[in-house]
Amino acid sequence: MTTAEIEAAFGARLTTLPGRWVYGGAYAERAILEARVGDLAFTAYFQMNDRTDRLQQVLLERRQQDAANPAGLEALRQILVARYGAASQACLLSERDPTGLELIWRFPTTTLHATFLDFFSTSILYRNPNLDLDPLRPSYRDRIVRRRSLPRRATLRFHSSEREDLLSKRGRCYPTLEALQEVLTQEFLERGEPRP
Repeated sequence: MTTAEIEAAFGARLTTLPGRWVYGGAYAERAILEARVGDLAFTAYFQMNDRTDRLQQVLLERRQQDAANPAGLEALRQILVARYGAASQACLLSERDPTGLELIWRFPTTTLHATFLDFFSTSILYRNPNLDLDPLRPSYRDRIVRRRSLPRRATLRFHSSEREDLLSKRGRCYPTLEALQEVLTQEFLERGEPRP
């Protein structure tokens, strides 16, 4: 779709953003400020390819201030599973520090990515103030995270399944969320860390 076709399709629901928002090889100039997925509100950004000026993907974003929280994550996951079935893959976004989870649904014409940042993470740990400090343990090994400061976000990306270049290229993927959770639980147990 071109910008004119998007405007014709969404009419008054469409908002013009203040300037061009750049996303790598794409940009957004139009958005719907309240797009609903079930009972959850998102902002929908129409990301245009910067070479062709045609729609590349639609990004729906829900931030912390809009009640993006673990309960919202589970509600969104259940909505997506009810609508699309089980995800085709469950991926950690970072091999080193799994602060994000991505669920992917691949269909013949469309691919959907549901990404949850700082929900599914070993970095959301805290230091127990009731325990004695170990002077031999480096402080960088103890994370102190104030939950309100976490940049929690949930995003949905819809794009053509032909666009292999829009698939995530980092982290590690598993065929189901349950398989990913099983591997992470085993890794926590092997390191002697508290279970997630």
